[in-house]
Amino acid sequence: MDKLLGPRVEHLIVDQPGLLSDIVAEALELPKAFVLELLRFGAIFCSAVPPPMNPEASRKDLKRAVPRRALQDVAVPRRAYVRVHVHPIRYPAAYTTDWKARIVSKGAGYVVVDKPAGVPVVHSTDNVIESSLTCVAQALGEEEPLRATHRLDTCTSGLAVLGRTQEFVAAFNRMLRSERTPRPLRKLYRSLSASEPPLGTLVHWAAVGTRRLGWPDHTLLHADSAPGRLRCELEVLTRERVRLGPGAAAAGWAPAEAWEAVVELRTGRTHQIRAQLAACGAPLLGDTLYQRLAPCAAARAPADEAWRLEVTDCQGLFGEVGTAVFEASLPWWRDE
Repeated sequence: MDKLLGPRVEHLIVDQPGLLSDIVAEALELPKAFVLELLRFGAIFCSAVPPPMNPEASRKDLKRAVPRRALQDVAVPRRAYVRVHVHPIRYPAAYTTDWKARIVSKGAGYVVVDKPAGVPVVHSTDNVIESSLTCVAQALGEEEPLRATHRLDTCTSGLAVLGRTQEFVAAFNRMLRSERTPRPLRKLYRSLSASEPPLGTLVHWAAVGTRRLGWPDHTLLHADSAPGRLRCELEVLTRERVRLGPGAAAAGWAPAEAWEAVVELRTGRTHQIRAQLAACGAPLLGDTLYQRLAPCAAARAPADEAWRLEVTDCQGLFGEVGTAVFEASLPWWRDE
């Protein structure tokens, strides 16, 4: 195309009723084929009326003004509000992954997938196509959409449990929240650091979603609790020197060996492993957020993997009476 597509997000008020794709194409001077692709991606939202300017608007008016994702090319009325994400976030790894080969286990209510790095578990605001939920459903030929039970960072590879039914999701989430001892569900991760991580339990207090000028949103750790801070606890169970493989060399990492740790999460905070190990002097290789001078060549970084899931009281959720154990494949940085 000869000219730029414009700002990342555009807001429109419809002057004349018409077909959504025609209205967006004309207003933003975009090819209609491109607008139809935005619709397929779920990057266009609309509501019957614009958001109210009156802070005392009725609940009915507020409900009518909530933008909904438009997944079909529909007719929209005059005065409708349209929000267009012209440049959706893209996840190319969704197309280079053999999703069927990545399925670790499946049952009536669930699918366990070994998610690649670079693909989110759930849909982003402007992209419902390139997510694990959509890609796994397509690989299995599912008629109903899959449901998320928990999340992994987009850059984290490894096991994600997806629900086929709402009943499974509710039961699995009760397990995640359980405070019984021993815990009915354990999540073990692999991480890779140039420096030797400390063994044992690490506890910090986190301000999640911290914003600073020039920084993306991140988790800021503190030694003490305070209002608004969340407890972060993990345990480094083992650590060993491992030889790195071709994937690490392709990422631009200089060392031939590094420290691989097995970490058990006791809490589930945003970027928890990355932030806590960096705070202890063992930042993950390739992490450019918590290790500010890290090499930027690593397309798959940072190096962590949701490696093992142990469910000790299945309650029939995974087709077992006792224990169910799932493991991801060897991490991409290892030399097999």
